[in-house]
Amino acid sequence: MSDADTNKNLGFDFAPDWARTSADEYVSRYQDKVYDERTGREERPRREGGFRDRERFSRRDNDRPRPPRREFGDGERRPRRERDNDRPRQEGAAPRAEGDRPFRKPRTDRPPMRREFVKPLDAELRILPNQRNLGLIIKTLQSTHTAYPVKKFVRLFLENPQACLARFEAKPETDTIFWTCKACDYVALTEAEVVAHILATHLGDFFDITQESCDAPSGTFPCVAKCTITNEWVGAPNHHAYHHRVAELAARVGLSEKDYLKKVEMCRDPESIEAWKQTQTVRTVYRLKAAPVEAPAEGEAETAEETRPTYNRDQAEAIFRRDLLPKLVASAKHVCVPVTIAQTSTSASLVQLLKNALRKEQMNPSSLLYALRGAFRHRKFTIFRGNDARGPEFVANVTLTPTSGEHMVRELAEALKYVAEHPLCTRAELLAALRESLADMDMNVVVRQIAFLFAKGHILEYYNGVLALPEATPRFRKLPEEMKRERDAAAEEKAAAPAEAVAPEAPAAEAPAAPAEAEAPVVESESEQA
Repeated sequence: MSDADTNKNLGFDFAPDWARTSADEYVSRYQDKVYDERTGREERPRREGGFRDRERFSRRDNDRPRPPRREFGDGERRPRRERDNDRPRQEGAAPRAEGDRPFRKPRTDRPPMRREFVKPLDAELRILPNQRNLGLIIKTLQSTHTAYPVKKFVRLFLENPQACLARFEAKPETDTIFWTCKACDYVALTEAEVVAHILATHLGDFFDITQESCDAPSGTFPCVAKCTITNEWVGAPNHHAYHHRVAELAARVGLSEKDYLKKVEMCRDPESIEAWKQTQTVRTVYRLKAAPVEAPAEGEAETAEETRPTYNRDQAEAIFRRDLLPKLVASAKHVCVPVTIAQTSTSASLVQLLKNALRKEQMNPSSLLYALRGAFRHRKFTIFRGNDARGPEFVANVTLTPTSGEHMVRELAEALKYVAEHPLCTRAELLAALRESLADMDMNVVVRQIAFLFAKGHILEYYNGVLALPEATPRFRKLPEEMKRERDAAAEEKAAAPAEAVAPEAPAAEAPAAPAEAEAPVVESESEQA
């Protein structure tokens, strides 16, 4: 047996199955089918009524010539993309038709508006009343027995931010620390911001700053820098005071030194260099203030002024950082500072937290309301609600004590009887009724007797003069003139809303007018002190 027969029997033919058999079977399977030249797929008969014909999308149709472009006449309007108004007009071109929109070139001089992302501050903030202004309100309440609405005092504080305090408290699990200036309660989130504030604000509190004449700078200065924002001379780059001048002007215009250098223009002409030299003939001298002692004589004062050493800006800052700055900087996890000072902080996240808290208090007072409630309860004032358990809240320096008036004198019994029969009457109506029923008595004596009922809480008097008997929830109503003032104030506020949106620095709204004479001292004293 040969080798070929042996390999065939052992199955060593590694060719595929279709190659081992005849090719006629495969040729007959595909010889009657039609294939698409573009896709290589088999063409199958399409059902009748189809909305597309495959021959329309064949490759040979792409070689057909396109129809000529349509020409538009004078009276016709081209499609949106081909209108002449969308492109600049050439010189000598015919004017546009009436009613066509003119071409507007996009503005390139306006820089793109970029809002920097402010990371939310992980801390709690409470708005509290200033103790000095709160003391004025407490003294006013102690001097009268009239009931005032608690929310009126809340509005007084919200309308006067200088009378409010902001208490920042960082969460224990965070590494947030508040840095403050002991001299003015300035607050920031980094020590560098507080130090920059102290150097810019309080350096003059410890140094006497004077101007002295000196010689113009000597040397070779190839160019001099000029600020394009303030139009001031910055100085020559090779002068020793150049970097300090750049930092000073950058802080003044509110830019970083890197961004401020882009606003600087270099002048190389001799006239500009000479003009800068003339501005340097006066130098700023710093003298450390001495400790307060007995006032010396005139001659001795001039001698002491001359003997004190003088420093330039850098030397004064170095002495200030070494000896005085550590005593002015403090850090803590919680601080309480005035709202007006916290609003001037350079920490964006801190200012954003304060702005959101003030907006929340304006919409729904909570922090100030709780603080005032606690202060009134600490002073033993009575806090109650009118009409029902969800009515307006009032505070008064009386204890509500109901009484029947059986064992009282005639004038007191008549006053209690009239208030019981005419609920929610006014003080003027009560006096008019007593003048008729007690015609035989002196009205001055009657008025002094009725004051006893108000002081003991047998009759409750509201801020608008309305009277009510003491109950768990005494009755209350607003007078028609008071409601009219509120409607007028709401209409004025609504009309001024668009103007405030255009002018962000609109003045604060005035405190609401006092509805009665008894309320005027409270509003005026608080607004003046706040």
